[in-house]
Amino acid sequence: MKMVGRIFLLFLSVYITVAIAGKAPPPTFTEKGKALAEKLCEKSEDKEFCVSSLTSRHEAETATAPKLGVIALSIASTNASDTSFYIKAKLKQKNLEPALEDTLDDCSKNYLDAVAQLDDSLAALLANAYIDVDIWLNTAISDGEACESALNDRAGNDAELARRNTNFLKLCKDALLINTILTP
Repeated sequence: MKMVGRIFLLFLSVYITVAIAGKAPPPTFTEKGKALAEKLCEKSEDKEFCVSSLTSRHEAETATAPKLGVIALSIASTNASDTSFYIKAKLKQKNLEPALEDTLDDCSKNYLDAVAQLDDSLAALLANAYIDVDIWLNTAISDGEACESALNDRAGNDAELARRNTNFLKLCKDALLINTILTP
């Protein structure tokens, strides 16, 4: 059993080394602020949403690419926290339909995890640990997708939560896109 673990770790180490070594250096940008946000958001699923969210903070006006990465994660984290509070408030309401209550319970757990993962992502980004950011963001996206599945697959649906969840997924995917661009 120990040998299998060592072989796995060796394989993982080699894979990560090859993946890192095979990448070109990150692009340098002369733009700042909104012009940079527009450039970073070119490949976003919803470019207008991406630019709008990135430039919604005052500090984005003069932000460099790494700072916009921090802003993107911060906005996604705030969104996840706000959504988690929304779900908790809904769960406190009396006479919820059982299907809706089940959906809200599942989404509540997903969002608690997502908040922690986005906090970990932000810490990793500040430490220039781009691969860790990628891992944590993908995990947060999986949590959002699990909530989306619960909303779509059950009779208990909440339109406001569905809207919030869609925005959360967009924010996380945009943060992931920026992280990918920044990864050396």
